[in-house]
Amino acid sequence: MTHRLPFVVIAACLLFSAACKKSNNNGNAGPNPLTGTSWNVEGETTSADVTSTATFGPLSVTVINLIDFHTIDNTGTISFTSDSLNATGVGYSIDTSYTSITQTPVSSDTIISPLATTVPPGNASFSYKLIGQDSIYFPNGSPIALNVDSIQPPIEAKGAHFTINGTTLTITSTINQSGNETVNGITAPTTGTIRSVITLSKQ
Repeated sequence: MTHRLPFVVIAACLLFSAACKKSNNNGNAGPNPLTGTSWNVEGETTSADVTSTATFGPLSVTVINLIDFHTIDNTGTISFTSDSLNATGVGYSIDTSYTSITQTPVSSDTIISPLATTVPPGNASFSYKLIGQDSIYFPNGSPIALNVDSIQPPIEAKGAHFTINGTTLTITSTINQSGNETVNGITAPTTGTIRSVITLSKQ
């Protein structure tokens, strides 16, 4: 378990490596819409689909991991200066399950496992850059991170899209990953998509 303050902390079975993709919009138009307000953390909804395929002679084995959850017992606030996101007392719990599907040309096996964790309230600060009027980029560490292996660093969303609708701020991020993952001495090409939606309400 990481000791940072990510919005997402999960124990899953694969970690894969590659750079996340983000929009390359440049320039800002008008004042920063994020500053001047404190936001209560209402929760996060995340879905992840991670697929690995390995070949053993004539046999091909595909492992699909599916995770879908919404945080509960959310606490804390988020505020923005012109160049930093500041989290105060942010904590949450996850109490759900995840699905692992193992497929071969002649069989398919599905296992559903419990997924439960609690992140105690904590404080953190992250620098960001405003991109246009609806996106942010985190150049030096991200508050949106997925810890899929307790030994490895978390996967971070470097960019996110946001919308403000009345008293609600929604931050949406998508991480697309591909690479090779080695588990128990077996290296397999791995791809995955992680999509997170964080909802905050104006104090």
